[in-house]
Amino acid sequence: MNSTNFFFDAYTKEQLPTYYRQLQNRYTNDIIFNNTKDEEFQLPESAFVVKDVPDYFKVTTNELPNSIACQTINQYPGFLINFENVPSLSDYLNERFGKSSRYKLRREQKKLEQCFNIRYEMYFGAIDKPEYDFIMDEFYRLLELRSLEKGIKDNINLATQDFYRANVYQMILDKKASFYIIYNGKMPIDICLNFHMKDVIFQYIRTYDIDYSKFNTGYTDLMKQIEWCIANQIKLITFSKGDFYWKRRWCNTVYDYHYHIFFKKSSLSGRLKAKSYYIAKALKQYVREKGMIEKYHEFRSKSKRSKKVNVDSSAIKHKSIPYETEIKNIEAVDYKNEKFDFLRRTIYDFLYESDEKQSEITVYSILDQPKSYLVIGKKSKAVLSNTSNTPSF
Repeated sequence: MNSTNFFFDAYTKEQLPTYYRQLQNRYTNDIIFNNTKDEEFQLPESAFVVKDVPDYFKVTTNELPNSIACQTINQYPGFLINFENVPSLSDYLNERFGKSSRYKLRREQKKLEQCFNIRYEMYFGAIDKPEYDFIMDEFYRLLELRSLEKGIKDNINLATQDFYRANVYQMILDKKASFYIIYNGKMPIDICLNFHMKDVIFQYIRTYDIDYSKFNTGYTDLMKQIEWCIANQIKLITFSKGDFYWKRRWCNTVYDYHYHIFFKKSSLSGRLKAKSYYIAKALKQYVREKGMIEKYHEFRSKSKRSKKVNVDSSAIKHKSIPYETEIKNIEAVDYKNEKFDFLRRTIYDFLYESDEKQSEITVYSILDQPKSYLVIGKKSKAVLSNTSNTPSF
């Protein structure tokens, strides 16, 4: 059955079917959008679905023509942070997290900044076109790698990248979109694409360089964006679909998404399509409310982790050795060269655990130990090798 996505139309096009006249922020009462089109609402087919209508918007609608009917069904929950009465990031973290969790979050940020040449950048209202093109290339490269790691075969965000590449640049200039980026030097290592509608931000796609996984850059990204939102008087920041534990911990408001199912009363096929679609969504919602979908995802996640352990049994690992240990038959290598990509994640894991700085380490190939490497920092040493071929010293 043909459909359109309310969220996508509202945020990326500021165009909605004429049935929808006005959007009002339910929490602040601000008017977010007015539909300038006045023509009568028409269906392109006998049945039609408008997906993902979030109820943080109070939606004013027109009366439907007598020939059209509509059924509404509740679907999955959404999550947002309402910044009303939130004066600072510290206050928000104190509200949502215990002392131990706050310490871990701050420690991860500190480790990231200590180990690398980190800077934070929000592109909103201005961006150079060459930098935009570079960011987009890196964004989709990282997203593809992350999708492969998670075992996502058909990532819709990769399939639709032509639209975003073509449109996000102007949207950033018009303050309708933004990139929030964590850089290590000149390289983006965590990128978040946001859409903006006045004082509401929607975090649409987030990705990161999996070589930095140990540092949990997503949480640092989130904290820095919360700071930016508070400083720039943003009222709400909402997150993409999916009920995840981190969202329930970080967000202070849960809302619902709805589907609006339209059909022509005079069309038997339209009524049947609408009815069958409604029943299918109602069954899915029932299963969701009973927690069965979460259990299924949890089972799949455990299965993937189990498979990953088997796949990673030959991965490069690091083993700390006494700093005074001398290994003579070695040759320096440039681990930043792409032919050493397979080493980089292990090197960064070493940095995380040893508190060494990337700028102060040297990496060597151990010539008489196949596929073995030595990394030396200011106060730590480690051997990098296949676990089945770990050399002894």
